[in-house]
Amino acid sequence: MKQSGLRGNYLSLGIGLLIFLCFIPVPVQAQEKTFIIGVEDVSYYPIYDFSSTRGHHPSFTKDLLSTFFDKHQYAYRFVALPIKRFNQWYIEQGIDFKFPDNVRWQRQAEKSLAITFSDPVLKLISGVHVLKSRLPMLRDEVKSLGTILGFQPTLWLDKVRAKQVILQEESSPLSIVKHVLHGNLDATNIDGNVIRYNLANLKRSGELVLNTSIRHESYAYHFSTIKYPEVIAQFNAFLKNHAALVKALKQKYQIIETMKPNAYSGNQTEGK
Repeated sequence: MKQSGLRGNYLSLGIGLLIFLCFIPVPVQAQEKTFIIGVEDVSYYPIYDFSSTRGHHPSFTKDLLSTFFDKHQYAYRFVALPIKRFNQWYIEQGIDFKFPDNVRWQRQAEKSLAITFSDPVLKLISGVHVLKSRLPMLRDEVKSLGTILGFQPTLWLDKVRAKQVILQEESSPLSIVKHVLHGNLDATNIDGNVIRYNLANLKRSGELVLNTSIRHESYAYHFSTIKYPEVIAQFNAFLKNHAALVKALKQKYQIIETMKPNAYSGNQTEGK
């Protein structure tokens, strides 16, 4: 009888302990959770190179985010999503994180969402690159502009809407660079790092340059989330505590950040 009573006490103790444990908050890293990182379905190397058809290739973004999530022992996967639906990713795709992101890219429908943005990851230049041989080129002389399908050329929307500039969208940065080189397009607003990489592959380095006589601005790439602001806080700490690593990755992928502010710079940003 004593043994039966002892077993009963152990059983009661075990049930009580189980109930207690059920109410202990489980830290994020202990959860069986695979974080979904929404990325753009495009090869925008060296900044990022994700594709739903060709696979995900090494890039600054992949190396940086993978290192962060691995250091915290988080399970994660990158999901390449259509750029055309960029502003709907959180609503339609239910992703956990988005990269790149910027508060100024939000449309009215997304402004009510409680999105947490990280500290700047990259500081880049939004402007237009043209053939060096065509400098100086005034803004009114730009009649055609090449951009990535789904990107929004904020600094040129007035001209596009007035039908003073023809906007040609392509899925490949290489196609855009070739069009500008061959004179089929007057300019492009894709990032200078992406342009330099493609020019080097074509053995035509230096032939497309930033037209500094036309308004251009600095903007930043951020990491964002709705569901996990505590992870963004960890990411901010990671950027600060591993600044040397971040710098080394920029050097590895030959990423040049924003130039010295000039007369055309302001507080506005675009980049999409």
